[in-house]
Amino acid sequence: MSQPVDLIITHADIHTMDERQPRANAIAIRDGRIVALGGNAEIEHLADARTRRVHAQGRMILPGLQDTHVHFQLSSADLYHNAALYDVTTVDALLERIREFAEQHPEKAWIRGVGFSPSLFGPDELTKERLDSVTGGRPALMFACDYHNGWANSAAFEIAGVKPGSPEPENGSYVRLADGSPKGWLLEDAIWAMNRIAPSYTDAEYLEAMKHYSREFNRHGITGVLDAMVNRHYMENYQASHDRGDLTVRVRATSKIFAHKPLEEQVRELVDLRQTYQGDRVSLHSAKFFLDGVLENGTAALLEPRSDTGSNAELMFSQAQIDEYFAAFDREKFQLHVHTIGDGAVHAAVNGIEHAQRQNGKWDARHQLAHLQVVSPSDIPRFKSLGILANFQTLWAQPMEEADAIAQAMLGPERSQWVFPIGEFVRQGVTCMVSSDWGVTGFDPFEIMQTAVTRQKPDAREEGPAHTPHHRISVHDALRGYTINAAHAAWRDDCTGSLSVGKYADLIVLDRNLYEISPYEISQTQVLMTLLGGEEVYRNPGFDR
Repeated sequence: MSQPVDLIITHADIHTMDERQPRANAIAIRDGRIVALGGNAEIEHLADARTRRVHAQGRMILPGLQDTHVHFQLSSADLYHNAALYDVTTVDALLERIREFAEQHPEKAWIRGVGFSPSLFGPDELTKERLDSVTGGRPALMFACDYHNGWANSAAFEIAGVKPGSPEPENGSYVRLADGSPKGWLLEDAIWAMNRIAPSYTDAEYLEAMKHYSREFNRHGITGVLDAMVNRHYMENYQASHDRGDLTVRVRATSKIFAHKPLEEQVRELVDLRQTYQGDRVSLHSAKFFLDGVLENGTAALLEPRSDTGSNAELMFSQAQIDEYFAAFDREKFQLHVHTIGDGAVHAAVNGIEHAQRQNGKWDARHQLAHLQVVSPSDIPRFKSLGILANFQTLWAQPMEEADAIAQAMLGPERSQWVFPIGEFVRQGVTCMVSSDWGVTGFDPFEIMQTAVTRQKPDAREEGPAHTPHHRISVHDALRGYTINAAHAAWRDDCTGSLSVGKYADLIVLDRNLYEISPYEISQTQVLMTLLGGEEVYRNPGFDR
């Protein structure tokens, strides 16, 4: 008799995301991997008295979801240990939230928060004096939800030495008053310069936060992430969390490359990190580039000047640097993971990847561009021909009055039709991923997928306003963006991303069939069970197996 299996799940509606066997009713698992899929009787035959059994009650089963652009470790710590400002809509409420947090945490040397909206609040409202009024003399630093804008108080600027005549940081700036003193607002890398002065999280704080959010991600059906910006310390923490048994998601990671640092030194560092971290659960595989900022603060790089002011932002790397740096990391067989908001940054990145291919030859690089808020239609076919992947955060592709007004004024009517154009990318055969960029926005994959399908607010109905509805995608394309395409982008489609014999048993059981419900109900989906490598890492208390 053949070796019995460890677990079988029967009476299910399994959507495998494997075109060779797209559907099944039952699945068998041994040693963390899938050994068979088929009908109920066929799979029951593989079990014996020691086999665990799950009766799925006809529920939909999918591969575990994978978020391929998320700041998992940083956002875990930021949201777990700081003031959460995401839902605040007035200055008074913002100040009160910070005041309450400061009073509740007298032990903190710095007061920090994350999540305020740069579309709702700006430099004229969020001055250092206003933050002084609620922080009791302690230094304070607040991150906007996009992590491209920040707000600091007088004590923080004093510690950082920001005063009239002080230098600006590379790829960042302080909004200043007429006399050169800081006003309170920080742009781009000025935020990170200030953050490096503030006390960093302890390893224990990182590990505590990641343990909590690993379970939260599992609860929402996520079994894998691609951390979009790590350093050596982050990788050490990921490995420690895994070794402790607390990390219940698979982590691939990409490390940030800087324009002002020597290229050879950065290549050596990434080569060493890749050699050190190459496990199934924790590994580094790519180089992260920021080519521009965001529309809201005017740091996004456009192909043509802004429609409202005639101005434009510069790239954070020159085109010559992009070509040189991309070619160097491509030569060492690193994936490139590129932040591109404006169509000028997209164009420069595509040119750089094309240059790298001419220099090094084409290989299975799976270079990817993330965000793609504004894309020139002429660049979309180049993604397919060059094998570039497109990574969209579709929760942003819903009507947002304040942010939309800023974008439309900057772009004008023609370019505004090419905002988050995932629909056209899919139609042209480009491999697309759907992801969150958490903690810029929430990480709930079902809310994100619903927005990709409807281009409307999560609580909207069919007749509600939609954001560029010509770029909607199907439910199936959204699911591929979170499963097989996501696994492909994270270089782990050989072992995850579909429910196929030989792959890890990373799977989720849902309370509804996403193909059969209204698209406006997708965000209400509940995960009933999540398996990682065949082991249960989440089960809804109401799921009677």
